[in-house]
Amino acid sequence: MTTNTTLFDGANPLRMREFFDAMMDLGVEGMMVSPGYSYSKAPDQVTSCAASAPRSVPRDAGQSKKRWRFNQSPIFLQFLMGKHDFECTPWGNPTYNLFGWQRPCYLLQEGYAASFKELIETTRWEDYGKRSGNPKCRDCMVHCGYEPTAVNHTFGSWRGFRESVVATVTGRF
Repeated sequence: MTTNTTLFDGANPLRMREFFDAMMDLGVEGMMVSPGYSYSKAPDQVTSCAASAPRSVPRDAGQSKKRWRFNQSPIFLQFLMGKHDFECTPWGNPTYNLFGWQRPCYLLQEGYAASFKELIETTRWEDYGKRSGNPKCRDCMVHCGYEPTAVNHTFGSWRGFRESVVATVTGRF
């Protein structure tokens, strides 16, 4: 079993640490974290936070404990803490369900493509990510677009690979 936790600005660091400890005590195999942000279909427009605010949430949770098992790359976790400035890779984590191939990002709910080929060839990829100017993407730091960027950073350079190995071995993000 894995968990997916959305962290919002103002979250209590002690409660986050207690929650992560409790999840490990229950035998959770991996945890995912993602910052909450305001997008048009977000159920909570009040406590969602701007792109700079969620960076304090995982950092304030304190140093990762070795027993905490995150189901995400250490470089993505570093990105959440503000140690990296990445751009979204909207095509890096395509989602398929009974409706078809979901156009990025799944939170924006912009429809489906009937085939992977249609998804790749008809999606205007340049309309996604912070650099696109798309107001829906302005404050986003969600794993579906930034985890692929973090993985590219890890395997795209010796520096990225070294950072990932050090974080994995030491448990310090």
